[in-house]
Amino acid sequence: MAEKTNKKNARKWVLFILGFVIIALSFQLSKTIIDSNPPPRKKAKNTLKDVYTISVKNGPYQVQIPSKGVLQAYKRVRITARVQGIMQTINPLFKSGQEYRSGQILTKIEPSEYRANVISKRASLYNLITSILPDLQLDFPSAYGQWNNYLMGFDLEKPVPSLPAMQEKVRLFISGRGIISSYYSLQNLEKTLTFYEIKAPFNGVLVSANVTEGSLIRPGQELGEFIAPGDYELMVALPKSYVSKIAKGAQVKVKSIDTSQIYTGIVSRINAKVNSKTQSVEVYIRMRDSRLKEGMYMEADINAMEFNNVFALDRGLLNEAEEIFVVRNGKLILKKVNPIHFTETLVITRGLSDGEKIVAQPLIGAFSGMEINPIPYNKSK
Repeated sequence: MAEKTNKKNARKWVLFILGFVIIALSFQLSKTIIDSNPPPRKKAKNTLKDVYTISVKNGPYQVQIPSKGVLQAYKRVRITARVQGIMQTINPLFKSGQEYRSGQILTKIEPSEYRANVISKRASLYNLITSILPDLQLDFPSAYGQWNNYLMGFDLEKPVPSLPAMQEKVRLFISGRGIISSYYSLQNLEKTLTFYEIKAPFNGVLVSANVTEGSLIRPGQELGEFIAPGDYELMVALPKSYVSKIAKGAQVKVKSIDTSQIYTGIVSRINAKVNSKTQSVEVYIRMRDSRLKEGMYMEADINAMEFNNVFALDRGLLNEAEEIFVVRNGKLILKKVNPIHFTETLVITRGLSDGEKIVAQPLIGAFSGMEINPIPYNKSK
């Protein structure tokens, strides 16, 4: 009897513990299910996009045409030989970068053979004049003294002096003896003799030398190039439609591409010919500055035309329908404008009112009626 009672009590404890475990598991499961349910969504706030705006202020706009070119010396001489011979060695040597004064000898060509021929012709003229002196003393006594003094000053090593003044009868007599023709023939030879020395035409620099000392020089051969530093010219090609707006003497701002230094030039020449291939006209800008060097790559901004009562804005703000976004009552509105000129980055327009707010920068995804938060644009930021 006691054994049955113990078994009954043990069963009660097992059932009690099992029930407690089931209740605990049920509570834990219900808590997990409750925690897994997402919280109620909050209603999204209606946020407005910040958009930078600028105020329209119409006024004049000066159109500047950017053009690029290479700087060239205004005074440039190609040194060309006119005689044949061996190039001599002189001081200073004929080298690129060498500076010369006006009249200074650039180079010499060996003249000994030609000089001997010139001296021979001088001697022939001297003999001709000597042979007519007795006749002059008899027929033209007044002219005898002049020609005698002429012979006294005659030097075979120096250029022939000018013939003395003559009366008509004396001239005919002298000409008949072949003296005048011999004189001018000799002058021609003496002029050619000067070509054996090549002198600097002005103060400048030899920028290129194509020959060296000891070279055989031939007539027509180019020996080098000579320029005057500090005086340069920039040639730019402009569209023919702008040329009528450009005046000679107009000042032009010129910038060096490499150093970004700013120089001032003057429009010196405008070509009368239009390039048939590019439909452009050559415009020459003269510049004087010791800092400039030939061959520098320059960019010039030439004032071409001026518009009044216009507004310049970014080209990216204009769509294909020639409309831009204006801001009215916090909304974007498309407005038609009249573009009258385009530059690389700007469009010059008419049709906007002073004080009107427009979008300052291109806006992705913008549409007419879009609500925005307009913020004044400060360029200094």
